[in-house]
Amino acid sequence: VSQSRYIDADYQAILNYATTQGYTLPSAGQRVKQNQLLVDLKTAGIWSKLDTFAVFATNGNTDFALIDWKRLTQYTAYNSPTFSTNGGFTGNGTSSYIDTNFNPTVGTNNYLLNDAGRFYWVDNRTGVQWEGVTNGGTNDSRNATTTLIRINQGTSGLTGLNVTFNVDGFHAINRTSSTNVEVFTNTNQTSRTATSTTISNSNQFILRGGGTYNGSRFRMYAMGGNLVAENTDFYNALNTYFTSL
Repeated sequence: VSQSRYIDADYQAILNYATTQGYTLPSAGQRVKQNQLLVDLKTAGIWSKLDTFAVFATNGNTDFALIDWKRLTQYTAYNSPTFSTNGGFTGNGTSSYIDTNFNPTVGTNNYLLNDAGRFYWVDNRTGVQWEGVTNGGTNDSRNATTTLIRINQGTSGLTGLNVTFNVDGFHAINRTSSTNVEVFTNTNQTSRTATSTTISNSNQFILRGGGTYNGSRFRMYAMGGNLVAENTDFYNALNTYFTSL
């Protein structure tokens, strides 16, 4: 991969990793856009707070789409979720899912018991359980108007009114303290409470929560510290990238 003084070093590392693995890179034009996305995340103070970050919407191949940009490792797709160029991954609703291979209890991470966030962009919505862990009903979120949005709180739901989560676009689930949870649909914020208990000792799954699967399309996924203050910048950076494809 040719070097350029205009390419961010972390994005160049992604390209180098992909080349070493023999993956098909995105087009030259899209590499410029992805580089800018990463630069925008750094400028907004988001990149340093992430532990895992994958951009599924690309014109690189499936393997490139599954790269974890932060860790330079791979997410794993099981039972063939459908990959669409510049779209992302769509589940079949019955068996296919993606394993992030990220367990926030392993190693030193930004994702902590009382300072944590999960972030994703979803559309073509169908089915119920969008993402979660192997333990049924923990650290999960749903395509619904619901209190069953969970982050480090076991199987307890949010206290208060339902949160409208059955919306296309960017979703963010942030824990800012032992009791406070801030949820976003795009840039619309909802504040709720739920007492933290433990971080699930499990990899986080996409298109699956426990034994329930989903058929929606995911365009990206990330986990890290809470990004309440940075939510609008995160949304804007991703929206700029997606609308350019």
